[in-house]
Amino acid sequence: MSERFRGVIAWGTRLGADYQRSRATLAAGGLAYFVALSLAPAALAFGTIAGLVLSPEDVRAALERLADRAPASLGNLQPIVDALVSTIETASASAFTITTLVSVLVAIYASSKVVYGMRMALDSVYGVPEVRSGLLERGLSAVVTLVGLVLGVALVILLTLVPRVLEWLGVTDTRLTTGNWFADWVIAIALVFLAARAILARGPHQRQRVGWLSPGAWAATAGIAGATIGVGIYARFSTSLSAAVLLFGTAVVILLWLYLCFLALLWGAIIEADRIRTRTTSADLPPAP
Repeated sequence: MSERFRGVIAWGTRLGADYQRSRATLAAGGLAYFVALSLAPAALAFGTIAGLVLSPEDVRAALERLADRAPASLGNLQPIVDALVSTIETASASAFTITTLVSVLVAIYASSKVVYGMRMALDSVYGVPEVRSGLLERGLSAVVTLVGLVLGVALVILLTLVPRVLEWLGVTDTRLTTGNWFADWVIAIALVFLAARAILARGPHQRQRVGWLSPGAWAATAGIAGATIGVGIYARFSTSLSAAVLLFGTAVVILLWLYLCFLALLWGAIIEADRIRTRTTSADLPPAP
């Protein structure tokens, strides 16, 4: 057995042990649940806030414009997109009520659980001492959720008003993407990589140094891209999953996709943590005589 092969076996063994120690499977399942829990309330709140400025037709047109410009493979997740768009469109036709306020509070609560759960999982992977969630962290989660809602509404308003202004100026052919599927996917993967790198570096309570060539960040990106394509294809061609979707709704597809994405992100953290520990151990070793 060659030295390189033994090194690969030892590396895989370390990753497997870290995976079991960090309980990544349970963490990914919990994170997927709380994200799915926040989707419907966030969509209701988003639609109601957008409805204060735009009509339901404008909201749907702007969201469908975004969906039409997405990479082609994401079209396999169309049932999820349709469900969220319908929820937002329905909410945009109603006034701001107590239901909207409750939806915002539920979305904030679920998002705070996602933030805390992700940080706790990354702390476990990196070996960072556990820090209890305080009012400051929960407040930060609430602010992030509210900012996300406001930015989302602002984006929809821009997608509605900018084309009208451009048409008034005589510009009729406007595109949100390059129009080339390969270039669109490269841009999408680049954005996912930037997000994964930021989470792996800033997610734990002790900031980690994650470089641009980080194997963990790239592994997480590849896993998320693969999960998105794979779940989309599976949802399109699997008769058993199609039956489950008809019975339980699109929640089963959303949960499966979110679970795989979080699992890929945590695997990336495991790979990155092992790289950091190996580098630290090598630096602490005395020089060879």
